[in-house]
Amino acid sequence: MYNVIQLFAKFGAHILFVVLEIICFYLIINYNQSQKEIFLNSSNIYAAKIGEQRAVLTNFANLKRVNDSLMRENATLIENLILIEYASDNIPDPDSIYNPYSLIPATICNSTINLRNNHITLCKGSREGIKRDMGVISSSKGIIGIVRNSSPNFAHVMTLLNSQIKVSCGIKSRKGHGSLVWKDTDPLRMTLESVPKHEVIAVGDTVITSGYSTMFPRGILVGKIEKFQMIPGNNNYNITVKLFNDLTSLKYAYVVQNRYGSEQLGLEKEVAQ
Repeated sequence: MYNVIQLFAKFGAHILFVVLEIICFYLIINYNQSQKEIFLNSSNIYAAKIGEQRAVLTNFANLKRVNDSLMRENATLIENLILIEYASDNIPDPDSIYNPYSLIPATICNSTINLRNNHITLCKGSREGIKRDMGVISSSKGIIGIVRNSSPNFAHVMTLLNSQIKVSCGIKSRKGHGSLVWKDTDPLRMTLESVPKHEVIAVGDTVITSGYSTMFPRGILVGKIEKFQMIPGNNNYNITVKLFNDLTSLKYAYVVQNRYGSEQLGLEKEVAQ
């Protein structure tokens, strides 16, 4: 109580001035039509601006939720495209075939692009079902790499721009297939090896995943043949592939989950023994 009295004693004149000003404004606005209209108009303008800023802040806060929703929808669309590739040339009945592949959308937390062995880090891990040796693709322009390790909340991915990676790929509308490797420092070009030279190929042919592994389904776009040559004394082509995907500007990725992958690998391991 003493502090309140001290406050009024020290700032009483100021407080009285503010109170009288409020009363004056109230009387002026309520008993003068023109001033009242000006006040209401100004109030509406400021209220609209405040509402607009509030909407902007709300939308910004919801961006992550909206982005996650769009990534999930995009993953479903890609799964449907994979399903069509495995079914037939026609769009199948959704209940007529079971898609062995599902996609886990993820945001890229970190990446390297200027090393001999490059990698990316995904902001999702084993808690979301991501495991070692799962394939990673982009939304529409090809493959990214292979998961090498995962923790509960993160996953380490070895990208195509890595000297240690090999991906089984083929040429669309052709029978031959080979291994895609990165031998140069160009982030947009790779080499397709082991394609037999009796295969008829041409510059501009589309390179896709072959489906001969549990990591990637058949038909995922990789790139186009930029040039090729036959090395003397070798029965295979040496093919330069220009990638569709620019791995230096990635923000999002989709991890390929093969429902039958473990079963296939287990069987092949038994046969190999």
